[in-house]
Amino acid sequence: MKIKNWLISSYIIVILAPIFVFILLYVWIQQYNKQIEMKDYINSINKFEKYDIILQNPELYTHPKDSYDLVFKEEKSNTKVTLYDIYGLRIYSSMNDNIYPMLNREQLYKDLYKINHGYRADTLKKPVFKDDKLVGFYEVTISRSNWVKGVNERTLIAMLLFILILLTVLVVTIKIINKKLNKPLDLLISSMSRFALGQDVKISYQSEDEIGNLISHFNNMKNEIMDKRKELEEQQKSKEYMIATISHDLKTPLTSIRAYTELLQSHNKNTKGERYVSTILNKCDYMNDMLEDLLMYTILTSDYNIDFVEVEGQEFFEMLTSEYEEICEKRGLKYVSQVNVEGMYKVGVNQMIRVMDNLITNAIKHSKEASVIHAGAFSDNFSLPGWLDDSYVEELDEFRKEGAILIVKNEGQKISEEDLKKIFERFYKSDNERSIMKKSGTGLGLSIVKLIIERHFGKIKILSSENKGTVIACWIKTMED
Repeated sequence: MKIKNWLISSYIIVILAPIFVFILLYVWIQQYNKQIEMKDYINSINKFEKYDIILQNPELYTHPKDSYDLVFKEEKSNTKVTLYDIYGLRIYSSMNDNIYPMLNREQLYKDLYKINHGYRADTLKKPVFKDDKLVGFYEVTISRSNWVKGVNERTLIAMLLFILILLTVLVVTIKIINKKLNKPLDLLISSMSRFALGQDVKISYQSEDEIGNLISHFNNMKNEIMDKRKELEEQQKSKEYMIATISHDLKTPLTSIRAYTELLQSHNKNTKGERYVSTILNKCDYMNDMLEDLLMYTILTSDYNIDFVEVEGQEFFEMLTSEYEEICEKRGLKYVSQVNVEGMYKVGVNQMIRVMDNLITNAIKHSKEASVIHAGAFSDNFSLPGWLDDSYVEELDEFRKEGAILIVKNEGQKISEEDLKKIFERFYKSDNERSIMKKSGTGLGLSIVKLIIERHFGKIKILSSENKGTVIACWIKTMED
């Protein structure tokens, strides 16, 4: 059955079942009460006849006494006998109550000979004659306490049955809804979550309702995604293999070209020829760097696992930020480093060296002539250095919480907002960078930095403002004790 039809049917059952049960219980109680009521009425008539024989004695009315015992012993608790004289004055009551001691004429003659069959009692009032002369009246009231008690008990039983049946219908409906809807949906949601995490799942569900169709479509979609994923993995592996092979194959002749060029340089003292040889060497270096970056990027985007080691922060970051003075001096720049780090860190040493190399290369490439490149590392329990602008300090203080940041700052042109959004994309170069061929890179340097930092479960931030310099900060979490 389709879930829509099943839900409509279940709603109708839930609504109509209690009403139907209520009607059945009501009819059952009414039928049962009628049977009991008839027996009770006949029993009251028999009692009235029995008391009529006693109460038709005129002496009871002409010579009344308070000590009459007119009610049978076994009926004292549920039978009341009251005697009145011809004027309506009560002359005897078996219950010894003082309610209405005097009846007016209308009350006295009302409903004579008629059995008043009430809910709580049956009452009969009759006149008494002596020699055709009225001497008084008697009234017999028979309590129906057992009847009332029985009605209350049967009503309570009916209510309990109604509540029990209602709860049963609700519980059964909830269980069926849980089985038909909740469990399959929970199974589907759980399977989708596990599949999103990369686990291979298969849902077995036999019903041909809407959820069954949904699960069937999910299984088909999952199989298609798995096939596409395998195909993409194979393509990725082929691409990685191709790039690694090409890089290796290109490096071999490139090394030979550089060796021969250096040999030419040592023998050629002609100024013009030396300039050409120098250009060839620079291009060889550029191609070598490009192949290295391409190979590294390919490795980082694959299933490559970094070999993490535990290092002492101060010692490691001092090593990481040192020995860049010479390369900066060759470009007419000054290099200043500062490290204030505390704690232990888990890092891939070679990868972090690559991060620092790329950051310094990027800073050199975009620095003004005769400017200063600052580098440093600072954990969150040390103050940030004075060479950072106050606005940068505020942002970086929040950024470095529960870890340490590696900072490289250069004094150069402000990076535009458009370039900031795309600066970590692979092969991205700003328009300014493209126009200066001598400073041009592969466009992979910062992409590689971002990938390595993310492999360290860290994060990267770049800040750039006019006259404040450009800062790239890499955050790495401190190891817990």
